Amino acid sequence: MTLKIGFIGFGEAAYHIAKGLAGAGAAHISAFDKFWNVAPQAELIGQRASDAGVVLTGSLKELAERSDIIFSSVSANLAVALAEECLPYLTAGQIYVDLNSAGPDTKAAANDIVSAKALFVDVAVMGTVPGNGHKVPMLASGGGAALFVEKMQPYGMNLTLLAGPAGKSSASKMFRSIFMKGFVVLLLETVVAGHKYGIEDDVLASIEETLTAGPLLPIINGMLTRGVIHSERREHEMDEVIKTLNNLQVDSTMSLATKEKLRWCTELNFKEYFKGVPPKDFHEIFAVTDRRD
Repeated sequence: MTLKIGFIGFGEAAYHIAKGLAGAGAAHISAFDKFWNVAPQAELIGQRASDAGVVLTGSLKELAERSDIIFSSVSANLAVALAEECLPYLTAGQIYVDLNSAGPDTKAAANDIVSAKALFVDVAVMGTVPGNGHKVPMLASGGGAALFVEKMQPYGMNLTLLAGPAGKSSASKMFRSIFMKGFVVLLLETVVAGHKYGIEDDVLASIEETLTAGPLLPIINGMLTRGVIHSERREHEMDEVIKTLNNLQVDSTMSLATKEKLRWCTELNFKEYFKGVPPKDFHEIFAVTDRRD
């Protein structure tokens, strides 16, 4: 039986995923976008549908009737409302895949609605869709995740199944963003400050040397385990960093946050708990953080 795929929302991500699936052999792809007949958005939506070989529908009801698997690809703030709007049109056996960049609580709320009739899948997109299309890395969790991964396997989607409830995939994406987004602006603060002395490239070269001294995970393990032990001394060092940035009139938002996080480590008494010796494995620090909870 030929799999029928539908997209609700046909923005950039949905377009590239649909186009990739069509190229991989998916023959029946439909889409509904609330702007499908509203100028000026309608023109771009129509062009994308034509290019991807996607049939545009005029309503959610029609889209649901044409689809075995329904992808929700809208703004995160609309995810729950859309699930409610779709519910009357869903049927047993359908798979509802929430692609939206929303937090785990939002995905859980959408799951509570959809699972009354259909299977729900929380999907977290873990890379850039343009350029990767349907092969962009994705995490899938929730009641319908295993079946979804199985059905999409013939089309070459890069899916990793996470055992667990809806929300687990999105939690992974959100927590990854703490680092990925934070790293970018931390680098920004670093190079802007370095530029004041003309040493931005030298500073980055030093960072590269540290981060490429060996396999990344052991490097990170060492950074974390030593970092929590030596937090008080490093907090005082950050006082000097902040003073320097202030004198240079460079925004110190990230450095201030670093100082506060180091103070948090100090107040948790990691050093006392581990008797001044960094643990061998960063997982051991959770004995302290879980105690705080």
